[in-house]
Amino acid sequence: MLWRSRFTASTLIALLAISRSLNSAPPQQKPNAGSDLVMLTVTLTTRSGEYAMGLRQSAFQINDEKESRTIEFFESDDSPLSTGILIDTSASMQVFQLRDVARSGPMVEAITELLRFSNEKNEYFIAAFDRDVRFLTDWKNGTALLSQPLGITSNGKITSMYDACLAAIEKLQNAHNSRRVLVLFSDGLDNGSRHSFVELRKLLRDSDVALYAIGIYAPEDVSTLGQEGKSILKELAEITGGQAFFPKDMKEMRVVMNMLATQLRHQYRLGIRPAAIDPPNKWHRIQIRINVPPDAPAEFSKLNIRTRQGYYTH
Repeated sequence: MLWRSRFTASTLIALLAISRSLNSAPPQQKPNAGSDLVMLTVTLTTRSGEYAMGLRQSAFQINDEKESRTIEFFESDDSPLSTGILIDTSASMQVFQLRDVARSGPMVEAITELLRFSNEKNEYFIAAFDRDVRFLTDWKNGTALLSQPLGITSNGKITSMYDACLAAIEKLQNAHNSRRVLVLFSDGLDNGSRHSFVELRKLLRDSDVALYAIGIYAPEDVSTLGQEGKSILKELAEITGGQAFFPKDMKEMRVVMNMLATQLRHQYRLGIRPAAIDPPNKWHRIQIRINVPPDAPAEFSKLNIRTRQGYYTH
């Protein structure tokens, strides 16, 4: 039965680019690490912002460089996921008054709101960064995550966002769930990384990690740097099939956290097998088409589709 839910609310690269290999299990079984399926997380929304859930595997058509691929894994339930939460604590982020807090403060409030609406079986880690990245927790469930002081402090003006994202993606390779998400709180600017935007973009293009960016800016910020940061966050998120949000204050932040948690619980998971004859490091662009069944709601006829842009062969 079809149903809907309201949308409320290069060495390091070589070491990390393994997330394509997630599954060789047949449909309706959990993915197994170490196989050669390319995994896709797909978000479908109607024009009114409702999630288009309840579609069967037969409704999906995947074109890999214009060649149709057989879907060898399909899942549409609210399966647990592994989420890395990465917080920019450099001086430019003081608009949200980051400070050394135990169980209160803007970032803890935002994280609490995210966990409140998420699958209780999810696992998380939290990391903060400015000049260097600091892992504040290891993998924990939501209850355990909020039971300890997080110590979210600012250590200076230098921002190494690209390095921090690379470190977080490496940590996500050790996750216990095959669905992996990185939630990045930042203004998108970097002035201290050893690695580049191009390196991070390449890794994300070759990764099954979905990046969701929460852009933090003062409401009056219309500067060139501010616009550049927003563009960077949007591009990084879109590569992975994720999304960038730009809340103006804590009220909007709570709404965004609700929206994000809801979205992550209303997604499809598909797996395809790449052609065996392709050379390594060949880029494959993916397109998904939906063949809406005749018994679907009328608003399913025109759907917005978000997923990763493609993958590299290995």
